[in-house]
Amino acid sequence: IASENPDAERRARFIASFNRGYRSFGGTYTQCTASATEAISRYMKEGETLSRDIASRYGN
Repeated sequence: IASENPDAERRARFIASFNRGYRSFGGTYTQCTASATEAISRYMKEGETLSRDIASRYGN
């Protein structure tokens, strides 16, 4: 959020969206199962790919 430096309304939408996703994930994976661990791995890999692609496209 700090690097985006959004106005107050956009910042609130970012935070609300993150919180909705976090609650949904927590409701789906209530225990640390093999499925939960696999989901985390996939999300982390996707995040790495997105971060790399964004940095190479728009620079640091």
